[in-house]
Amino acid sequence: MAEGFRDLLRTPYSTVLLLHLLILGASASVGDRSDGTALLGALLLEVVSTYLLIAMTLAAASKRDRSADEWIKLSFRRKVFWRYTLTGLVVVVVILVGLVVLIVGGLILGAVFALAFPVSIQERAWPPTALRRSAALSEGNRVPLGVVFAVLFVLPFSVVIAGGQLGWDEDLGAAWLALGFLGTVTTLAGVIALTRAYIALGGTLTEPEF
Repeated sequence: MAEGFRDLLRTPYSTVLLLHLLILGASASVGDRSDGTALLGALLLEVVSTYLLIAMTLAAASKRDRSADEWIKLSFRRKVFWRYTLTGLVVVVVILVGLVVLIVGGLILGAVFALAFPVSIQERAWPPTALRRSAALSEGNRVPLGVVFAVLFVLPFSVVIAGGQLGWDEDLGAAWLALGFLGTVTTLAGVIALTRAYIALGGTLTEPEF
């Protein structure tokens, strides 16, 4: 986890982080409107955010130093948007069901499927394959993976959900936006940490296509 946070202070990760924070600020502005244009704008920002996450994963899975714009270009050329998006959706649903049934069960599922995200990108895998591959790679290392996933993904996500239900977004104002920025930093550090874990456990390195 510490390495993930340290990496965010250097390029290309710092550039991707800055772009994510700009998108978060733009999303907050768009969220204040309720017309069709606002909905389209929110969707476009979400798409851009997803490509930035893909770029972050590709960079973290590589031993080569490249600029942020090159990783972002590669994220489009890889054509894994739907693989990554659908895998993320499946993992979130599975973990939410696990949390509802039993909190510990949800955290265990998070540990098992935490590597499905980098698998979907690095191995161009669709959800079923990504989940099976994650389960295989994580075997024997699920405690540290579960801790990373719980602290850097589940906790920030839970705060956002709880805050929305309790009206914190309206009550806290700028402080809520600051929490959103902190959650983004935490999540991106988690992306780097899980990708590095994926590589350490035998995952596929990025083969630059520059």
